[in-house]
Amino acid sequence: MGKSVYDLILGVLDRLSADQLERFKHKLSEQHEIGFGLIEKESNMAVRQRIIDKFTKKDAIAHTATVLREIDQCDQAEDLEEAYARQGASSVAGMGDTGGRASDSSITQTEEPRTREDFLQYSCQLTLNPNTAFKRLRLSEGNREMLMRI
Repeated sequence: MGKSVYDLILGVLDRLSADQLERFKHKLSEQHEIGFGLIEKESNMAVRQRIIDKFTKKDAIAHTATVLREIDQCDQAEDLEEAYARQGASSVAGMGDTGGRASDSSITQTEEPRTREDFLQYSCQLTLNPNTAFKRLRLSEGNREMLMRI
């Protein structure tokens, strides 16, 4: 069984140096409407997921390869496209319009977050502004939790 789109994109991101990854994130945000603030400090897994969510699995490889070329990583782009071609587009056929949801048995369930630690990689700290919060929301002390007033 070939590698999934998830594995292919994560593999290429993992092979980039810290400087190359930073350039990749900047170029991705400039060219492809994924805000840099959303991906600046995210893990490679989270960046990969944003790419797939934005472009669907069907187009994520092509968009990733385009960004790689734009940061002068042509070899990485070619390797990514060749690996995808070797596995055969048929292994991910039918998943392009599913909003990033697996509809093929070649995508394993382990890619979905299952443990608290898996989910925490997508978390962030936020502070709510009581001056701009919806009027029926009650904010806790420290403005980090909210309840809806009925």
